[in-house]
Amino acid sequence: MKNFAIAAMTAVVAILIGSSAIAKETRSLSDFLSDCSKNSRVCHGNLHDYLLAAKNQGFVCPPDDLSMDRAVSQELDWLRKEGAADAALYNGNAEDAQWTAITTLWPCKKD
Repeated sequence: MKNFAIAAMTAVVAILIGSSAIAKETRSLSDFLSDCSKNSRVCHGNLHDYLLAAKNQGFVCPPDDLSMDRAVSQELDWLRKEGAADAALYNGNAEDAQWTAITTLWPCKKD
């Protein structure tokens, strides 16, 4: 189910922003973070669109009072911190890492 949700989110985000970089299947978190260092605007846009798509589809539930800019900063901080601590995450698929970040940071409460 997790892989299906990740694949669905990747497809939705790729369609929403039309970015070939996001659709790149083998892009690692390491590559993504390196690109973020080179072009923070594109990086933040990528994270913003991914988070917004996940939120709109009900996969994650960030607090209503949390701005998208602040949420993106928190997500990027999480990816950098956890990537530095976990070689498998750092060298693994960037979209999987983004999914892990947002579902860890803002899980939806189960009724």
